[in-house]
Amino acid sequence: MSTESVLVSIEMRFVTTEQPGPLADRLREAMTMIVGRQALEDFRVRSMPLAPKKRPGGDRGHPSPA
Repeated sequence: MSTESVLVSIEMRFVTTEQPGPLADRLREAMTMIVGRQALEDFRVRSMPLAPKKRPGGDRGHPSPA
């Protein structure tokens, strides 16, 4: 009896102080160990800073008068 293939998508979000690149490499390697290199269809990483960007000249937050 043959089993049909299923595409599985997993989304994770977490906060870390580690560098995203090396951490993503470790997660990718863990996934390939679990499902195999041939079975890993796609692996995407997106990171975004949690602290707001600092503006040059301070945080004014108000538009300048015209």
